[in-house]
Amino acid sequence: MEMLLGFGMGIIILSLVVGIAYYVLASLGHMKALQALGYDKAWLAWIPFGVYFGCADAVCGNDEKVMLFGKFEIPAIIFKLWWIIPIVLLFLPVEGVLASLLSILDVVIRVVFLGYTYTKMYARIDGKTEQDSQVLGLLSGFIPLIAAVKFLTIKK
Repeated sequence: MEMLLGFGMGIIILSLVVGIAYYVLASLGHMKALQALGYDKAWLAWIPFGVYFGCADAVCGNDEKVMLFGKFEIPAIIFKLWWIIPIVLLFLPVEGVLASLLSILDVVIRVVFLGYTYTKMYARIDGKTEQDSQVLGLLSGFIPLIAAVKFLTIKK
């Protein structure tokens, strides 16, 4: 029993160390990317959810509308504050199939909005078109570790 408890504590400590390391590296990478974009509030990279606003704000600037996939135009404020929707979804008292559907909706929202934010960031940082950066951007919306690694390797 004591061995299981020790093993469990070891897993918890390891998870905590890995989580902190990821947070620090992701924050450093996002801050580096925001600075490369000339964004004056790069410190937002260190604030959970603030990083999402900062990245979206950096690529929107003062534009009132944002074009997604070259076809859909949405108000910039929705693009900048998309991350509120998944937070609200967490607090909805649902079960069963509806809970599963909300989980899928959460993933779709993250991939679309965070992925397209990364698409725009990659395009500007790499000097490419959004269309050329779209696949990696959307994949990064699904697996944010990709963005953290890419941003850490910025040479500017």
